Formats: sequence, structure tokens, C-alpha cells
Amino acid sequence: SSSEETGTALESNRACCGTIHSASPLTDIGKIAIPDSILTKRGPLTDAEWEIMKSHAGLGAELLGGGDSPYLRMGAEIALCHHERWDGSGYPAGLKGDVIPISARIMNICDQYDALRSERPYKQALSHERAVEIITAGDGRTMPSHFDPDVLDAFKRCAERFRDIFETVVD
Repeated sequence: SSSEETGTALESNRACCGTIHSASPLTDIGKIAIPDSILTKRGPLTDAEWEIMKSHAGLGAELLGGGDSPYLRMGAEIALCHHERWDGSGYPAGLKGDVIPISARIMNICDQYDALRSERPYKQALSHERAVEIITAGDGRTMPSHFDPDVLDAFKRCAERFRDIFETVVD
């Protein structure tokens, strides 16, 4: 079953995990093409600005695609699909469920945790506890249905490790 495959990928596929680890810093590479006026805006984005911001996923995939390196290929896959949601409500293509590459399903929850914990021009950083609560219970904007249930279960099991890693690398 896909659940078993996801569980195997999450727990024992070290090669896949190593490639994700190496490719993950490229997740938002497409943001280099987004104007600073949008990236650093303190208030809400207009609809037009939001469309420009969402284009970073495809731009990142274009920048990284076409090479022979497994890290760049996975980087392109993650860049393109890390905002797709399990329930199909994500972007850029509205992919749903197992159609979303496992690498992007994993990065989606990691990216969400980082976004919640990090200060942004338009919001304060949240505590680990609040970030975990939002991811696992929802807050209306982020919902558990956005995440692969197996990835969400793995997140719940290792949430304290997320805290440790985040606090180790925070500026």
C-alpha cells in the first residue's frame, strides 16, 4: 500500500533521505526571481503579488531542472511541489495525495514548521509548541489535511527533534 511505501521511505530509505537532506536547501531557490518589494513586504500581499510569489515554485524547478545530478533533480522536484497539499488545495498544480512526490510531502511539513517558527516581515516567530499545535490540530489557515497522514504521523513522533534542529541552526 502507499501507506507502507511512505512508511518505508520515512523510516529506512537512507539513500532517499540523504538526497532529500542535500537537496532541501534548494527548496526556495526560485525566490531569487521574486522582487524584494514582495519578499519583504510587511503587510498582506495583494492578489497580483501573491500570484508572483507563488511563481517561485515553478521558477525554482526551471533553475534546477535538466541536470544529471540526483540532488538537482530532487531539488527541482521539491522546489516545484513543496507547496502542494495532500488534500489538493496547494499550488502550483493542485496535486493531491500520492501524486505529490514523497520528497515534496516531507519538505512541505518541514517548510511549514520553519515558516511558523521563523520571524517574517509580516509576523512574529511562534514557539515550538504553537507550531506543533498548528500543524497537528490546525488554525484555519494550516490544517492537518494539508499533509500526507504518514508524514504527519512521523512529524508527531519526532517533533522534539524538529525543536532541537531548529534551535541549533537559528541565528
